[in-house]
Amino acid sequence: MAGNRKKKISGFVIILLIAVYSATGIYTVDSGQQAVILRFGKPVSKTISPGINYHLPFPFERALKVRVRQVQKIVIQDKAGGALESYTGDENLFMVKAIVGYDVKDAENYLFNIINPDAVIQSTSQTCMSAEIAGMTVDDIMTTGKSILRLILKDKIQERLDKLDSGVRIISVELTEIAPPQNVSRDFKAVSDAREKKQRIIKESEGYANTIVPKARGEANSIIAQAQALANEKKETAFAKANAFNALYREYLRQPEITSRLRYLDAMKTIFSRSRLIIDSDPSQSTYYIKDDGRIQKKPANNSTEDSK
Repeated sequence: MAGNRKKKISGFVIILLIAVYSATGIYTVDSGQQAVILRFGKPVSKTISPGINYHLPFPFERALKVRVRQVQKIVIQDKAGGALESYTGDENLFMVKAIVGYDVKDAENYLFNIINPDAVIQSTSQTCMSAEIAGMTVDDIMTTGKSILRLILKDKIQERLDKLDSGVRIISVELTEIAPPQNVSRDFKAVSDAREKKQRIIKESEGYANTIVPKARGEANSIIAQAQALANEKKETAFAKANAFNALYREYLRQPEITSRLRYLDAMKTIFSRSRLIIDSDPSQSTYYIKDDGRIQKKPANNSTEDSK
């Protein structure tokens, strides 16, 4: 009886130990994490999503967890913590310093394809920065190039890291410093200000031209329209006078004497309408005298009496 009891206890203990040992394969993956299962040191499964999971107990399998949504940042600088030296395409020296933000997009590649991710990202970023700045001129960098350089660097760094199957995703590239050396920065700033002033004047001139040219075109079109209207008016008037003259000429050919008389009377009417003489129906009231000063007046009544005598 005692031997059977010991065997039962031993069997229970063994089962309990096996259960505890098997339970060591239970593990949890938190939100924002991925896990890779290793079997005898080799990855055997794809990344595992958050939740409660199970793998064979040690030493058969084990789980490596990686935070894939945690943004990490690397400062791109020289060993002394200063800015890196880079040369532009027109052989100008620039000091460059940047911060690269990244996270993990593939835990398996991140764990096994690169030994030191930060060193690889830093080296890749330095290479891309030097290559891109070498393809730009100092004018580009000092004006519009700064704003687009970080976007180009983000794509270029990501492209190189993807070729290495690094499992890294570049989130951002911030150029914290990109400027000429301190001893020439004042001269570069003066040149940059001059270029910006030049661009501003050009834009203001273009804006003024865009304002004044349409106005001038409008005025020119108005003048042309007025001239055309005046020309049409003159032309119509000339045609009307020519037609009137032709009609008068035809009447003259039919009755020359009457036409000549009418023209004479019209001429006299015009002449007398411009003078200060008035022809009265009473001949006794139609006598006028021109004085020495050129004025015209009627003869006084007493003078007419004296003259009659």
